[in-house]
Amino acid sequence: MTAARSSSARPSSNWSPPGWSLRRRLLGQLLLVFAGLAVLLYLSVQAVAGRAADATQDNILGASAIAIAEQVRVVEGSITVDLPYAALEMLGLAGEDRVFYRIADGKGAVVTGYEDLPAGTAPASEEAPLFFTAVYRGDTVRVATARRSILASGARQTVLITVAQTREAHGALTTSIALSAAAVGGGFLALAGLLAWIAIARALKPVQEIERAIAARASDDFSTLETAAPREILPLVDAINDFVERLRLTLDTSQQFIAEAAHRIRTPLAALKAQAEVSLKAGPEKTSEESLRRMLHAADETSQLTTQLLTQAMVAYRAERAERQRLSLASLARTAARDLEVAAEMRGIDFRMDLAEGLDIQGDEIALLEAIRNLLDNAIKYGPPDDFVQITVKADPAPEIAIADHGPGIPRKDRDLVFERFRRGAVDPRSLGSGLGLSIVRQVMLTHRGRVRLEHNEPQGLVVRLIFPPVRKTAGHRE
Repeated sequence: MTAARSSSARPSSNWSPPGWSLRRRLLGQLLLVFAGLAVLLYLSVQAVAGRAADATQDNILGASAIAIAEQVRVVEGSITVDLPYAALEMLGLAGEDRVFYRIADGKGAVVTGYEDLPAGTAPASEEAPLFFTAVYRGDTVRVATARRSILASGARQTVLITVAQTREAHGALTTSIALSAAAVGGGFLALAGLLAWIAIARALKPVQEIERAIAARASDDFSTLETAAPREILPLVDAINDFVERLRLTLDTSQQFIAEAAHRIRTPLAALKAQAEVSLKAGPEKTSEESLRRMLHAADETSQLTTQLLTQAMVAYRAERAERQRLSLASLARTAARDLEVAAEMRGIDFRMDLAEGLDIQGDEIALLEAIRNLLDNAIKYGPPDDFVQITVKADPAPEIAIADHGPGIPRKDRDLVFERFRRGAVDPRSLGSGLGLSIVRQVMLTHRGRVRLEHNEPQGLVVRLIFPPVRKTAGHRE
């Protein structure tokens, strides 16, 4: 059952989480751009081909109209036309297209041709026919109208010559050119897609090299990743190296912490076991109160050490993961003091508070409370009984919390050493302590970009100041 659970919980080496492919996304975006360009090319060629076909048809229609206009004559006072069938045959070369014509005088009387053919307006010049598109007998036709002035019966008359042609050949020509353009665009798209795939593969080669370099590493290899990466990928390489370095530091700290914790816990546990064995061998009649007291002391020391170790692990874990929130230093001090009221009362110690309101910081409430409780616990533990501990919150000019006691204090030469883990000052060795309290406090303050300062408390004792980065002070009062 255990093996089955392990197999189902752990993915195989070939398994990869679902997601999108950068290569396919780049290729898709490039193909989308190329497809847009191909469509634009098709539409452009189609428009150009349409205009070219219009110009070709207009030239033929205009030439035919002018040729017919040149054959207009006046015979015995009547307008006659000798149609040049060569001009009409030239129009008839366009496949299935049909040709219509109409010749009328200035009054609209039709001389010859299709009477219902639309003539349009008379062109301004005899040399430049007028062109337009119309619908005639259900078909779309292109129309050219030319004008000719002749002298008839002593008066000048205007003759309008209209020639029209259907547009089947025009449409076929335009479609043919457009299809050719589409074929060229499709070929361009296929070639561009192939070249884009090759280019993307070459561009992503450094990423694949980074992947292979990381995959080939041993689990304990935290060396810097060295690769000839392009400028755009260097931030990724730097981020990986930064992450590996932070991971190495975290693992080193964890291993050192585990080793020291195992060593520190082993000592009181061994003492507790030895004392229990001695009492067991001596029997209940010979078990002295001193032996029980020693066993209780060893148990208390082990309990406190375990608690402090867990607290330090919690603070280290929350250093980069906990969300910061706006906190009142006065509220933090009051909460921590309330948590240790019972311990203080057992030694007859009072908390005197001078708390400036309106001093807020951005921080992790849980970690900060642990730091303040550690300082208050030390003040209660090492201060004289039936005394008081002063708790001050002020801005001088940076926000700070100061905790002052009247205990033995810490000599100046030891003030840097006591921040190291498992290091204690010159105190009574019989007093409970793990040497982790101030280490936890410093770790919390470093996380909040603050600092811890130890000072002598006149006439005797220690003042510990937690100094935070300056913030704007809001209106408040003191209690």
